[in-house]
Order: sequence, then structure tokens, then C-alpha cells
Amino acid sequence: MGRLFENLPEGAQAELYRRVSRSWGVRFQNSTFEGTSESRLDTKTVRVIQSGKLSMASGSRPGSEADLLRTALELSKYGTQVDYDFPGVAEYGEIELASPEVPAMDFAEMIDICEDLISSVLKVDPDIRASASVGAEELEVSLDNSNGFSGKYSKTVLRAGLGVRYVQGDDFLRFGESRASWTNDLDYEGIKEEVIRLFKWAKQTVDMTAGTYPVIFAPEEVGHLTRPFIASLNGKAVTRGISPLEEKIGQELLDPRVTLIDDGTVPREVSSVPFDREGVPTQRNVLIDKGVPKTILTDLETARKLGTESTGNGSGRGPAPHRVILLPGDQTLEQLIAGIDLGVIVFGTMGAWTGNPLGGNVSGTISLGLKIVNGEIAGRVKNCMFSINSFKHFKDHLIGFSRETKSTRGATYPYVALDEVVITSG
Repeated sequence: MGRLFENLPEGAQAELYRRVSRSWGVRFQNSTFEGTSESRLDTKTVRVIQSGKLSMASGSRPGSEADLLRTALELSKYGTQVDYDFPGVAEYGEIELASPEVPAMDFAEMIDICEDLISSVLKVDPDIRASASVGAEELEVSLDNSNGFSGKYSKTVLRAGLGVRYVQGDDFLRFGESRASWTNDLDYEGIKEEVIRLFKWAKQTVDMTAGTYPVIFAPEEVGHLTRPFIASLNGKAVTRGISPLEEKIGQELLDPRVTLIDDGTVPREVSSVPFDREGVPTQRNVLIDKGVPKTILTDLETARKLGTESTGNGSGRGPAPHRVILLPGDQTLEQLIAGIDLGVIVFGTMGAWTGNPLGGNVSGTISLGLKIVNGEIAGRVKNCMFSINSFKHFKDHLIGFSRETKSTRGATYPYVALDEVVITSG
């Protein structure tokens, strides 16, 4: 890679990012086979800093690196003004992220898995219109720059999902469950059990009166609730002077049961990486420690403006978390449900985040919510919305977190139970 950079103009810096991937999978729709898909991509991006301005050029043509470098240099006079340098030589830890089991999967195996997923829900009710998919990806990422950084890692990802559509008169029920892993160890039985359990709970509809209630949010929905914290602890918001937490680092802000972490170093997690998009080694960042904001996520640009070091969260578009982890509690989901006399458990939402996350307000339509009566599931609610303020509710109205957690592509969350959640119906 040194040859690519050896004739740079004096004072210029350059970087080459390359991503080579192969993706393949199968999909079933309306309980029948829809087809297979396969793609291969080899994308290269060259970034240049010249005269304090950042420019870039991307392409996929083989052997196009030198042409991309020339283009980026030519565009540099129109680039974005920056006040940082690409990093030099850095030691980063090796993370186990690739498994030989994923590339070995073929379409026949994927089809068998999908057929098994679909048959499991059709046995419960043959009128269900089921969808299922299994997809795999193997990729290799490399990053080299003219200041001496050189890094490479490989990763494999396997994803599977099962969805349900069910129509009864004018009532339409639709939801799904998905899982992802670095290897072929997905809990397919768990996917089936969760979808069947939700279908049995949600098949019957019940009325819900508007008011304030205790509400349990499933792990897939907790990301909406934590977004105000992630947005407020983002270096870009802090450097712009719009973060409500800028002056509250180190102060007790939330319930002491709240510990929120960003960690890109977890082995065998699909969102982990040994170094970020800018060539800075990733690390474990404790964002909120027992209710106290601790860390601002930064990239090279925001770290320079704040006079700190990058936290390894450069994405090319500003600081971004790798894997957000909310530490669990000590109650089971069943115990959380049993402790509610009248409330809701939310498994799906639509239209959340219509407002400004920096204000903490979170609202959205409940697409799959179940009414809790005397500690038991009573049926599915319809035409309801929820509204909270994360800063207030995670401080004054936190009931608790479940012991169980679930990992999505970029987060690991427990079930979160909050009191005084506004529920409207129409």
C-alpha cells in the first residue's frame, strides 16, 4: 500500500478503506418460497486531507485505487475544512469475529431452515401468512493510510427471521422475530417459541382506556428509549453546544440502576470491530455509570475540538456507537408482568422519534402491544400511542430491568419497565 501513497503532494495525507463482501440468502413470503439472492461487492474509498481540507472518492472497479486517489486530490480544494490528521501506527486487539460455519452454509440448508420456521406457525393456525428469511454475509475490511496505520479484519454474519401476518375481518396483525450471530448457532427454536407465544397473546384484541400506566418495553424497542442518552453523549452534539448533558458529566442524573455501555471489542458480536472507520482502536466506553453520565463518544474531529482523544467511534459521518449495552436487572420478565395490575407490554412500535431526541421526548404508535391485567396478559391493544421523557422516566419512574436480555444487530438490552407512561387511544 506504500506505493499508492509514495507520490503524494507535500503535506498531503491519504487513506484507503476497502470492503470486500459476499452476501447470500433465501426468502419465503406468504408461506411460499420467494427466491434466493447473492451478491458480491468490492468497494474502495480513498480519503485525502490536503491544505486542511478533507475530500473523498469511491468506486468498485478492480485496480482503481490510483485513479480514486487522483480524483480525491483534485476534489480537495472543494473539501470540508478539518483540523486533524489521520492516525499513525496503532496497536489494536484481535477480536474473533469470523466463523467457518457461515461460509459453509448453502441455499439448501437455508431453505430447510425457513420451511421449518414456517411450518411451526402454520401448525398453530393454518390461516397465518408467514414469512421467513435466512441470510449470510462474509466480509473483509482493510484500512491503510499514509501516516502508517494498517489494519485488517474478517467478519461473518448469519441472520434469520420469522414473520406473521394474520387477518380477522378488519383486524390486521403483523409482527416478527429475528436473530443474528457470527456463526451458525442461531436459536431457531427460540425464534419459533417467541413468535408462537406472541401470536397466542395477540390474537385476541381488548380495549384500552387512555391514561398513565406502567409499561414494559421489549428489548427491540428499548433503543428508542435510550436514544436521548446516546444523542446527548455524542461528541458532535457537544461540540455544537446543543447537548443537554454537556455540563452534567459526573453528576447523578438517572436512577442508579442505569448503566449504559458502548463496547466495540466484544468477541463474536456482529457489530464489534477491532478499529473504527478512521483507524482508531475500539474500546469499552462506559457512557452512564450507575445513573451518572461519564463518557462522550468522539471521533478524530470531535476529539480535537474537545481537546481529548478519540474513543474509537469514528464512522465517517461523526461519532457512532458500536454495541450499546444496558446492564440487566434481577427480575424475570414474568416477575415484571406479575407486578403490574393494569398496564401494557410493548413489542412493536411505528413512527417513534417524531421529535427531538436531545429533549428526551419519545413517542410513537404501538403496533404490537399487550394489555396486562392483574399480572397476566389479557390480549392485544389497538390504536394506541405511548409517550415518555427518557431523562425524567429513567430518573423518577423506573420500575426495573429484566434479567433476560436480547441482542440485536447493534445493541443488547433487557426488558425495561417504566411507570407513569402516557397511553393515548383513538
